[in-house]
Amino acid sequence: MTRTTRFVRNTAIAAICASSAAPAFADVIIGPRVAYYFDNSNLRTSDLQGLQDARTTIDDQVTQDLRDATGFDDLLVTTINNGSATNADQVGFAMFGATVNFGDDRDRFTFSGLYGSGSTTTELVSSREITVEVADISFNELSVIQTVAREDVDRLDLELTWQRRLNENFAVSAGARFERLDISGAGAITIQETDEVRQFVAETLGSDAPSRNLDGDSTPNEQITQRSLDTFSARAGVTAFVPFNDRAIAFFNGMVQGSYQPSSDFRTAFIGRNGEEVREEIREDRGEISVGPDIAVGVQLILSDALAVDLRYRAIVFFPVSGDFNFSDSRVNHGVNLGLSLRL
Repeated sequence: MTRTTRFVRNTAIAAICASSAAPAFADVIIGPRVAYYFDNSNLRTSDLQGLQDARTTIDDQVTQDLRDATGFDDLLVTTINNGSATNADQVGFAMFGATVNFGDDRDRFTFSGLYGSGSTTTELVSSREITVEVADISFNELSVIQTVAREDVDRLDLELTWQRRLNENFAVSAGARFERLDISGAGAITIQETDEVRQFVAETLGSDAPSRNLDGDSTPNEQITQRSLDTFSARAGVTAFVPFNDRAIAFFNGMVQGSYQPSSDFRTAFIGRNGEEVREEIREDRGEISVGPDIAVGVQLILSDALAVDLRYRAIVFFPVSGDFNFSDSRVNHGVNLGLSLRL
């Protein structure tokens, strides 16, 4: 990477252009926009059901086969999920785009679009116990499954905001926002387990034992994931302006937002030791409705009648009120913005 490339990259990460605090006298304001945002979507843990399934060790058919082979109708196969734990860093996005602000001294409209990408590494550890019980005899099998996966995330943000200036110090605003995350990942699976249940199955069923539970080549050691998440939001609030002097204005923007994330498919392909796909799983996540604050604070420096620099920090919190996650398991977007506004 050249010194010039490093400078462009680092400048882009730190920068975003102005929107709501743009000079009121300008008819049309345009500018490039860049930002660096953090998203903790991959850290939410109240819904890990299905994510820890590196393989299905026993199924109903095996239970029935064992009953038929042994003649014991009270034979029972149970699987106890002992829980999962995940470890990951939130995803950071370097984003690039543009903004257009237009209107008059009373009403202003701002449309902005940003696109960027980021990546993270996630470690998921789960354990389960499988028990075969017949009469007063039981066989136990313990499995500890570790998945270490790298996820690449592409992000698109589109936003339209209306602002009505009440006076020199206050304004009301409302708007709509669309956000899309395209997530793809690949990871390695490590399974450590005892084999008492599998030995019992093999000895009881012999050549009829299901190979997917006993054949090492069918044990997955890699997974490939794919999913997309869309979020539609509406928001409304107020903005306060505090001039430092004729060339500097501090501002605070506080809004309440309500969002809807439609249901989505989580696709996982499991690859065996022989390089072939063992199976594919498609899990449908429920749609999610969330509410929360959308807050921005910053300062605008007016360099001339046609040029201004805007620096701000923005945080958006999504508290789920429906869907797969608990209310306390919130999603948080936050980051710094710096940019340039040019009046036409």
